[in-house]
Amino acid sequence: MSQQWWLSPYNTVPEVTAQLANFPKQVKIYDTTLRDGEQSVGVSIAAEDKVSIALALADAGVDRIEAGFPASTTEDKRAVAEIVKQVKNVEIWGFSRCNVNDVQACLDTGVKFINCEIMTSELKMKAWEVDEATILSRIQKSVSFAKQHGLYCAYFAVDASRTRLEFLKQAYGCAIDAGADELVIVDTVGVTTPQAMFYLTAQVKSWFNVPLAVHCHNDFGLATACSLAGLQAGATSAHVTVNGLGEKSGNTDISDMALALIGLYGTKTNLKLEKLYPLSKLVQRVTGVPVSPFKPIVGDTTYVRETGSAVAQVMTFPPSVEGYAPELVGRERDVFLSKKSGKKSVEYALDKIGISFPSEKMDDLLTSVKEQGVKNKGIVPLDQFRELVAKVK
Repeated sequence: MSQQWWLSPYNTVPEVTAQLANFPKQVKIYDTTLRDGEQSVGVSIAAEDKVSIALALADAGVDRIEAGFPASTTEDKRAVAEIVKQVKNVEIWGFSRCNVNDVQACLDTGVKFINCEIMTSELKMKAWEVDEATILSRIQKSVSFAKQHGLYCAYFAVDASRTRLEFLKQAYGCAIDAGADELVIVDTVGVTTPQAMFYLTAQVKSWFNVPLAVHCHNDFGLATACSLAGLQAGATSAHVTVNGLGEKSGNTDISDMALALIGLYGTKTNLKLEKLYPLSKLVQRVTGVPVSPFKPIVGDTTYVRETGSAVAQVMTFPPSVEGYAPELVGRERDVFLSKKSGKKSVEYALDKIGISFPSEKMDDLLTSVKEQGVKNKGIVPLDQFRELVAKVK
């Protein structure tokens, strides 16, 4: 373990690493915040804000940015075109249905990469009253059109995880025959176990010699685990969103994926961990959707300790209560005072506000802090702590 990662030694025992033979040495991060993320209930991102987010994504080291769905609105088409102009050294992708008009809308924006989607499961086809023959025809026409116009094309099989295996192979094969460069394995309603995602990805990999990507939703809280399982089976690109935004319960979260890939799996990405917190804050401000304060990397209290025993450990030897150093992700440790505080917490707070205090009265000060924490039903702010110090002193 490095000086900043303090991980489980069982991650690297031969019995574990043997299962990771097909795990990619480097993973491409495909961010779909500006498309799937915007499909979150109540979220609408203006074109100017989309450009700002795209610039921040590029700055954070994202490899692929799905800039939007140009055929959906004039505003979205304008946003994608502007992102193509302003955001450099990153793959800018357009999203389309398997529809020639949608592909043309992407072409109009100047994108060089396109994700073409259409359903493959019987459940989805029943909802839209279409049959398998129609699906295959639309795949062939749209992917062929995209390739004829020089686009790098991925075929995105909606609800792949609930699709009859024989037809999924047929649909992917149709896309490959039409010229598709890449295939996306999609768990649209987030109903796949990591083991099933591994199986499905391995199946597709055995059928076709093209790059594979995984796109997972979080309905059972397993989006990141399923994405990692797809990568373990040989996919090389993971679809993510900032703050886990997305349809229904959201998508694989970029910060969760970054920590897992870089820290636990030792896999290379181009992501800059220290850029993810400001990126998260930007997206929270634009969308109005907050994140949990406990969220990895981006949570406001993720690196704060409150319980006295935890504070004592982090002040004496941080690895005892941390898996990695906060500095790795551009954050800092802090301590909050409350009824759960101990002497080390009080010493930390005194040092922070630059006040010396007689050791013989430390027990009285700690008691006052605990009592105030009970009254506050939570944290004792530093301003209130100053008052307690003055009173006890």
